Amino acid sequence: MEFDQAVKELETLVGTLERDGDERALLLLQLMDAIHRPGLELIAAGDHDDPVARALLSMYDLVPLDEQIAVEEALDEIRPYIESHGGGLELLDVDDGVVHVQMSGACNGCAGSAITLRRGVEEILRERYENFKEVVAHEPEGAEQGNGNGGSGLLQISLEGFKPSNGGGAPAPGPELLQIENLRKPVFEEVAKLADLSPGELMGVDAGGHAILLANVDGEVYAFRNVCPTDDRSTLDGGRLAGAALVCPWHNCAFDARSGKRVDDRPRDPGLAAVPVAIQDGALKVAVNVA
Repeated sequence: MEFDQAVKELETLVGTLERDGDERALLLLQLMDAIHRPGLELIAAGDHDDPVARALLSMYDLVPLDEQIAVEEALDEIRPYIESHGGGLELLDVDDGVVHVQMSGACNGCAGSAITLRRGVEEILRERYENFKEVVAHEPEGAEQGNGNGGSGLLQISLEGFKPSNGGGAPAPGPELLQIENLRKPVFEEVAKLADLSPGELMGVDAGGHAILLANVDGEVYAFRNVCPTDDRSTLDGGRLAGAALVCPWHNCAFDARSGKRVDDRPRDPGLAAVPVAIQDGALKVAVNVA
């Protein structure tokens, strides 16, 4: 729409709203003015670096999004998965491509947090933050330090061990597996062998009396409660994987097999309950006290 035409239509709309007495719509216009006016005044004065001016310009993709904001928005996509099994993730700092985070709750100091970082946090940061180099996880202040073997209690995962993707874009996981040590909480129990679960396959297992569903998505294994949230009764291991989508065999509802989120036409409905999973010496383990 041309500028002059937009101005005329806006004037007409404002006149109509004033005649109709629609206070909500008029309030909306007032709020837009309150947001835009301070930013425009700063921009007109040449102060493009002021946070208010940058926020306004970012709304229209006229300046690159601040790195801290970009990383926060990326992490917001993985937080529901982490929180679903009792963990927390806080962004501490972004420094020259290095993202410093703090894992809390069930994630702090456990093998599952290493897997979560590798599969979830690094994956989303590689996709959404173009300057990403590595993620460093710090233990909460006052948490137990060290691992009993002279370790510092600091978990650092870099891009070493990753190989370029076939398309030459962001690096993809290489064949190396993270070393699993210092198993504190959650408590992991072996439920299957990695060799028995090929990419694109689902497997139902029992872990400490809990029915668990394992899903292999492009070589990465994820675990969920083996029950469809539609009725909290029907199992999912008879379903199918279509790429990263897990389709329930009973209700035909679909979930992201990496996060558990709904990916069908009912995104607000409950997703799958994620369970921490780890790989050690070719064995698949899940956290029985979180399942």
